[in-house]
Amino acid sequence: MLIKYLIYSAIFILFSFIVFRIIVRNDYLKKSKLSPLSYILEFIVFAVHANLMYFFIPVKWPDLPSLPENLTLKILFLVILCLGLVIIIIAWFGLGTRRSFGQDKNKLNTSGIYKYSRNPQLVGYGIILLGFAILFISWYSLGWFVLYIIISYFMIRSEEEFLNMRYGEEYEKYCRDVPRVIKIF
Repeated sequence: MLIKYLIYSAIFILFSFIVFRIIVRNDYLKKSKLSPLSYILEFIVFAVHANLMYFFIPVKWPDLPSLPENLTLKILFLVILCLGLVIIIIAWFGLGTRRSFGQDKNKLNTSGIYKYSRNPQLVGYGIILLGFAILFISWYSLGWFVLYIIISYFMIRSEEEFLNMRYGEEYEKYCRDVPRVIKIF
C-alpha cells in the first residue's frame, strides 16, 4: 500500500509540476493570462487531488469512510471545516466583486483578507484538508495534506512570477508586507 501511495503521489506531483510550472507559467509569461487549457488543467489538478484520497482509504468513490466515534474529534473537524470554508468564501467574494464595488480589477488586490495572506483561497482549502487529516488520523491523510502543499507551491510560484512582472515594485512591497500563507500579527 505504501509503495502504491508513493508511486501515485510521485506521478501526481510530476503532473502538477508540468501543469503549473510549465503550461500555466508559459501562459502567464507569454500571454499575460491563462488559456482555456490552463484553466482546465488547473481544475483537473485540484479535482484529482480532492479525490486522490480514494486511492488510500478502504471505501469506494464517492463514499466516505465511517466517522470516528470520538465526538470531540468530530466537533473539531466541523469547526476547522467551517473556518476553511469561510476563508474561501471571503477570498472569492473579495476577488469576484471588485468591479461591482468600483474597484479597478486591473489593480493589485491588497485589501480585506488579502492584507493577511497573498493566497487566502489556498489557505482555506488547506485548512479544510488539515481538518480531514485530523478527522481520519493516518499517515495517508497527512500525506494527502503534504501533496496539497507541494502542488500549491507550484501554483503560487507561477502566479508570483506573473504578478511581479505585471505590478513590479508594488507587488514586491506587498510580498514584503504580507506572507504567502497567513499573517498572524
